[in-house]
Amino acid sequence: MKTKIGPENKYGFSLLTVLFFMAAISTFLAMLIHSSSQRAYTASRLTDQIKATAMAEAGCEYGYAILSTDWESRYDPSAFSSQSSSTPSSSSSAHQISTTQQSASYEVSVEPVGSLAAIVASTGTCGSASAVSIISVQNLVENAPPDPVLDAEAFSYAILCGGEFDFSGCGTISAPEGALFHANGEMFLRGNTDALINLSSSSLIQINNNVTIGGDVTADDFGRTKWNKVTVSGTKTQAIVDPIEIPDIDLTAYYNWALEHNEVYNGFTTTTDINPDGGILWVEGDVHISAHAVVNGSIIATGDINMSGAIDINPTTCAFGLVSRDGDIQITSSGTINGLIYAKTGGLDHTANGEIVGQIIVNGDIKKAGNSDIMAGYAQSLPSPPGVSPIMPYISITAWQK
Repeated sequence: MKTKIGPENKYGFSLLTVLFFMAAISTFLAMLIHSSSQRAYTASRLTDQIKATAMAEAGCEYGYAILSTDWESRYDPSAFSSQSSSTPSSSSSAHQISTTQQSASYEVSVEPVGSLAAIVASTGTCGSASAVSIISVQNLVENAPPDPVLDAEAFSYAILCGGEFDFSGCGTISAPEGALFHANGEMFLRGNTDALINLSSSSLIQINNNVTIGGDVTADDFGRTKWNKVTVSGTKTQAIVDPIEIPDIDLTAYYNWALEHNEVYNGFTTTTDINPDGGILWVEGDVHISAHAVVNGSIIATGDINMSGAIDINPTTCAFGLVSRDGDIQITSSGTINGLIYAKTGGLDHTANGEIVGQIIVNGDIKKAGNSDIMAGYAQSLPSPPGVSPIMPYISITAWQK
């Protein structure tokens, strides 16, 4: 017996079919909406990540731009602040800033590495995404040999002493903030001394009496220093300090230049002004200059240099002010010496009431007494032979580490 399907059953079957299709379509639409929202979220997240990466790289470029303008700013947190930045904070030797651009931002830290390098790290953020970029920046030397950083290291110091340094009497050692004074041997400061510079020694620093230190002090040993009598505006660090190699500068080109201009002498003594043709006076042997005199040029001697009276040295052709190749330099003059004082093997003895404006690099000892100012101002003097384009420092990104 067959069962007949009535109209009511047909309508019920049709209703079920329609409901099934509606459920299927609803499910499909729900899946489509979910997929679209996921894609929108993924796209937004990817956009934020790209922005964060771009901001991180922009932070590195910002740090590099500041350093390329002022290399010493790597020690100065205020140099990385701007009108749109928050108050800089510092963690050890790193300096941080935050600069906002719309919804994205970056935070930069600059950490010095020695005297001729720095690490710039930048964290970029956008929304919940973040990225990090790190670059190495170095103070290189244009037209220098393949290893310019090592060759130029000595010239990043206002004063570099290969032996002992003994500062007594009155007077000051002053230089721009962040400048360095290093002795490979022992360093003694006594008397009424103002050492407004960072001091370091590879051996010992001993300070006696009322001495004012206007920077950091670093040495492996501080001897019998009574710190309650010493004013230190920076930090005192007891740590091993590696010695700095004294550069062995080839002076042949300077001799040839002086010879070409008929300014080579066997011994030299004068009490009058000196204006060497070509700007370089080369002396085989010793130099003695006394009374009042002005030297418009550089003096390079193979022997000792002795100056007394009131003598001003004004280099015209090269960075050198005074050079002793095989002897010592003794200054009892009350004049002003500009340029680089360089003793290739010997030392420097500076007394009277004069001052030095420039740079000092000697292989032997430095002794300072009297009321003289052994460094009244630091000006980096990278020597370059006459007739050759000057060797100038420049700041460069040497590697993108990340």
